[in-house]
Amino acid sequence: MAEMSGSHDTADRQARWVVMWREAVRASHVAMALVELSTTRFVELSPSAAQLLGTTPEGAAGLDYLSVAERPREAAQRFRLAQDGMLDGLRARRRFRRHDGSMVEVESWGWVIRSHAGRDLELWAGREVSSETEHAPAVGEVVSSPSWHAGSGVESAWVTLDDHWRIAEIGTNVTALLGRRPAELFGGSIVELTHPDDLATLLFAFARATTETSTRVYVRLCHHDGNWRTVDVAPTVLDGDGTSPFAIVVAAATDVDAPDASGAASELAGDLRRIADTIEAAVMLAPLARTADALGISATTELSPRQWEVISRLVRGERVATIAAEMYLSQSTVRNHLSAIFHKVGVHSQPELLALWRSDRRGGPSLKR
Repeated sequence: MAEMSGSHDTADRQARWVVMWREAVRASHVAMALVELSTTRFVELSPSAAQLLGTTPEGAAGLDYLSVAERPREAAQRFRLAQDGMLDGLRARRRFRRHDGSMVEVESWGWVIRSHAGRDLELWAGREVSSETEHAPAVGEVVSSPSWHAGSGVESAWVTLDDHWRIAEIGTNVTALLGRRPAELFGGSIVELTHPDDLATLLFAFARATTETSTRVYVRLCHHDGNWRTVDVAPTVLDGDGTSPFAIVVAAATDVDAPDASGAASELAGDLRRIADTIEAAVMLAPLARTADALGISATTELSPRQWEVISRLVRGERVATIAAEMYLSQSTVRNHLSAIFHKVGVHSQPELLALWRSDRRGGPSLKR
């Protein structure tokens, strides 16, 4: 009975998680969608996203992403990489098939929303390349900053959100930031409090919080006087029963690169800040096989997808800092991957790995099998 109860609790928590994200996507005025990774089917589309694909939110419910992608094989490979934990997000330009058979070219952003309860999702945003708003990014900058904190002398407030994006707990110092007393904000939706043009950016920051230890973003929140106040928001995922999945620290925006009141925004994390778009290609496995041959190890060696990518980049001459940047990982995470790689292939250091690789390429002794 206890096992059945636990199973029901997990299913209920996951259902609430999906509903929460569906509500946010539905409220977006830009083209946004929610896709289930395991099935590649759309779970929710905003009205603008449905219009982009020539359908309606109701008509697109359950629609397979692969059925509308012009190059379904590459799209399927990307979803597999995301499911394996090798790819968290990317920015790309691709063509989609509309309901009437016509094609539309779309610049899109995607980020995986990982859930401990199962059913990983992808948050997707896109805009037609030939549209009149081509110059305007759909998603603003989302920055990974492991050492982020509000800093001394900077007003900040801690806010907990429930599974409907409503403010469940809030610090009393929020008044200095938004000119509102906590009682005025309690129970209100962070979605409704956020400037419509910044909602997609905020949602991507929440998605990033499910895959990274620290994320921050600049968005505009509604001030008491009716104006929009630019603030620095750092979201985090909370452990618990799922009723309060997120918390955020809201701080006064002091960075000189913060967006101004006109809503100017940079491209999503500098084109998603160096995410390895190259690993999206359907020929992903071929380079890995070549790397295995060059290293003199079996392609079946128990390296994770991320470790294969790290070792492939290493033998191409990339340094740890570059690998971390290109794979959008911290340098310490890359070093942890390298330590595991050294153990699995039978070496003790990066120079030893590279020396043996070069020796193997010249026909000398190979690495330990």
